[in-house]
Amino acid sequence: MITAFLTATYMFRLLYLAFFGERRAVTTPDGETAEPRGPQALHDAPPAMAIVLVVLAIGSIVAGYVGVPNVLVRGGNRIEAFLEPSFRAPDYAVRSDAGRADSEAPAVEAGSTEMGLMALSTIVALAGIGVATTIYLRRPGTAERLAARFSGLYKLLLGKYFVDELYDETIVQPIKRTSTFLLWRGVDAGVIDGTVNGVGLVVRGWSAMLRRLQTGSVRAYAMSLFVGVVMILGYYLWR
Repeated sequence: MITAFLTATYMFRLLYLAFFGERRAVTTPDGETAEPRGPQALHDAPPAMAIVLVVLAIGSIVAGYVGVPNVLVRGGNRIEAFLEPSFRAPDYAVRSDAGRADSEAPAVEAGSTEMGLMALSTIVALAGIGVATTIYLRRPGTAERLAARFSGLYKLLLGKYFVDELYDETIVQPIKRTSTFLLWRGVDAGVIDGTVNGVGLVVRGWSAMLRRLQTGSVRAYAMSLFVGVVMILGYYLWR
């Protein structure tokens, strides 16, 4: 019921503000009002969009009759039990006349309950339309006065109970900080990149040292060979 009331109020609020509200114009630097031009100017929808809107409007009017409740005259709700055969086991039991008569009583009670709920929903929706008509059509300044009087509630509803802000502060930002400082700078840049870059630095350092030994002089190579042989022979003689 609350949903029906709020939906009717909100939809007719949009209707009154869009088509019955005061005209909004652009203020020039000289303080004069001028109609917006270019893409912001008032214009009809292009054919590609207008055709789709017409089809949706016709569907919104006609499609509802497919689900007319059974309690109404000539009603046959084809949507209510559309998937019922797929989720309920077939009943193969043979019912007697007495059992059939007993089963008609709950159906009558269900029909009266459905009619009562439909009437109540209609009344609640009409009440929402009346509230929207009073606030946004007959007394346009009522909304601003209520917002100023109940500023706390207005800010709470305007911020959608601040669910997005709470979600951002408790979940999004902690995950972002953890990913930035721990996973990215700590693991990725510190450990993985540090290991790869460290191996490259070690290889580069040893290459610089070994490159100095490659002089291209045959006498230096012969001298190195001679020193190596002497060291090996000295090692075995020392043992």
